[in-house]
Amino acid sequence: IYTAAGLMGSILENYPGYSFQTWFRVSVGDCLSMLLRQSKQQRTQLPILQRRMIWLLSCNAHQVPISSPFNPFGMLSSSISDQDVCVRLTAVQAMDALLPQCEDAPSLLHSIVEPTAPALYQLVNECAEVESRSSCLDLLSNLICMQTGGSLTNEILNTIVAPLSSIWDNAIDQNLRLKRSVLTILSCIASFVGPESCSVLYPLVLPMIDESFAREENVFLIEEALKIWWVFLRLSRKYDSLLGKLFIHTVELSKDFDHLMILMRVTEHYIILGGATFLNDHATTIQSVLSNVVGEVRPRGTAYIFLVIEALLRSFPVEGGVLLNSCGVLTTFMEACASSYFDDEKCEPDRVIVLYLAALARVTLSRPDTLQLPLKLPSGAVFGEEEFISLYMGKFQVAGNGAHRLLYQKLWALLLLSFYPPCQLASCRNTVLRKSKTIFNIFIGVLKNVHPNGTNLLSYEVGCGDDEESIYIGEDLYEALLQGQRSNDIIISTSLHEAVSTKLNILPNELGQNYQEFCLAENDALQQLKEVILNIEG
Repeated sequence: IYTAAGLMGSILENYPGYSFQTWFRVSVGDCLSMLLRQSKQQRTQLPILQRRMIWLLSCNAHQVPISSPFNPFGMLSSSISDQDVCVRLTAVQAMDALLPQCEDAPSLLHSIVEPTAPALYQLVNECAEVESRSSCLDLLSNLICMQTGGSLTNEILNTIVAPLSSIWDNAIDQNLRLKRSVLTILSCIASFVGPESCSVLYPLVLPMIDESFAREENVFLIEEALKIWWVFLRLSRKYDSLLGKLFIHTVELSKDFDHLMILMRVTEHYIILGGATFLNDHATTIQSVLSNVVGEVRPRGTAYIFLVIEALLRSFPVEGGVLLNSCGVLTTFMEACASSYFDDEKCEPDRVIVLYLAALARVTLSRPDTLQLPLKLPSGAVFGEEEFISLYMGKFQVAGNGAHRLLYQKLWALLLLSFYPPCQLASCRNTVLRKSKTIFNIFIGVLKNVHPNGTNLLSYEVGCGDDEESIYIGEDLYEALLQGQRSNDIIISTSLHEAVSTKLNILPNELGQNYQEFCLAENDALQQLKEVILNIEG
C-alpha cells in the first residue's frame, strides 16, 4: 500500500488515458478523506500512508481539482492542525504547491486562514530544523498575499501578527533566516490592510527594518528590508517622522550599487511625500547619497538617480539647486557635458548627457547665478557660455527621445529663451542673439507640439526593468503624489507662447538701434515664430 501510494502516480502517468485528476476524484480523494477522518488513535497508526497520500497531492498539484467535493485545502488544513509532525510538514508542502491554482479563486482560501495560522505557528514551535520552520512561515505569507479585501478580520490579523515579534527576537544563529520570513509576512499584511491601517504596524515593523540595516549579521536581510520599507512608504498617506528616521541608512546603502534601483525609488518617494519637512531634516543625507552615486554608475543606473534629481528640482527649484551645487553634483554634470561637447572618448552617452542638461536647465532657470562657467578641462579646452548653449542646441533632437520628450524640449526652450534680453549673463545673451534663427525654429517646433495648457507633457519616469521586481502596491497614492508635483512644476505651468511673446515685445527696447539689424538677419524665422504665436492666441 505504501509503495502504491508513493510510486503509482509516476508509473501510471506514462500510460495513455491516465489522469491524476480523475484518479483523485474516484479514489485518492476519498481514501485520503477517510484517513484524515479517523480518530486520533487510528491516525497515529498510519502516519506513513497519510504522508504518502498527501505527498501525492504535492507532486501532482497542477492536476488536483481544488473545487472537488473532497476540498483538498480543507483536508490539508486539518492535517496541519492535528497530525504527526512529518505528516503536518508534508501538508504544508502540499498546500503551498496548490496555492497557484487559487489565483483566480481566492475565496477558496478564506475559510482556512483562521484555523491554519495558529496551527502553522504551533508547528514552527515544535520543529527544530530551520528549513521546516521557514516553510511554515512562507506558507502563511503566501496565504495572506492571496487574500482579497475584507476577507481577514482584525481578530485573525492580530492572531497572525502577535507571534512575529517573539519569532524575530529569538531568531539567532541558524534561525536568523526566519527574520526574512517575518518581514515578508508583515509586508503581506501591510499590503492587505492598505493605507488606512498600515501605520498601526510602525512600532513593530520600523525597528525591524532599522535592525536589518544596522546590524552586520543581518546583511542578508537588506534586500527584503528594502522591499518592506518601500511597501510602507508607498502606503503612507502623509510623512511620518518615525518613517523619516530610517532614511539615515541610505548613505551606507548607496555605497552598494546592487540596491541602487529600489534605493533611488525610496529616496524619490521621501522627497515627494515629506516635502519641506523632510528636506530640512535630511538635506545632508540626500547630498551624501547623491555624491556616492552620481557619475559612478552605468546609464541605466543614472536613469534611476534622476528620479531623485527630478523630484528634488520639481519640488524645490531653488533649494534643490543649492543642495546639488554644494555637494559637487552640478560640477559633475557640467564636466560631463563639457566632455561630451568636445567628443572626449570617455564621455557619457547622449541619454545621460540629456539628463544632466535637463537638471542644469532647471537649476539655471531658477538661479542663473548658479551657472559656473567657463570651465577649463584637463585637456586645456575651455567650456564657456557659448559652448554650453551650443550643446543644448546640438542635443535638442536627442532630448526628444522617451515619453517625457516634450517636457524636456519645452524645458530647454525656456532655458534658451531666458538668455534673451534682459539677461545679466552677457556672453549667453550675445550667443542666443547670434544663433536666433536656429533657436526660433526650436521655439516653433515646441509651440506646435506642446498643448498650450500642457496636458500632453509627461513627467520624467523610469519603467521597471527586467531585473527589477514590479511593485504595484500603493500605485494610486504614488500617482496622486506625482500629480500634485506635476501641477506645481513650473516647466509645465509656464506658458511658453506667452513667455516668447513677452520677450519679443521687449526686444526693441533692449536692443535699441540694433533691433532693425537683428530683424533683417532673422526675418524669416522671426515672422514664422510670430505667426505661430498669433495662431495659438487666436
